[in-house]
Amino acid sequence: MSSMNTDAGMPISITLEPGVYYRCTCGQSGSLPFCDGHHQSGEHTPIRFEVKIRERVYLCSCGKSHNQPHCDGSCGVALP
Repeated sequence: MSSMNTDAGMPISITLEPGVYYRCTCGQSGSLPFCDGHHQSGEHTPIRFEVKIRERVYLCSCGKSHNQPHCDGSCGVALP
């Protein structure tokens, strides 16, 4: 995920309704952090994830998580 902001230091905290989402990895989406299909070509592929119940999720913004697109604290940030 080379387009991630490695200086961000904090995950993106957002409450999502049940559904399928696509996390942008190219950084060109007009609806970040979600993919809008803007890239259309190249090496960047959006990350598909599903939310089964309405919940707060923490999306990685540094690119270091081993559980993409979710933050796992790999960058040292403490999750609630």
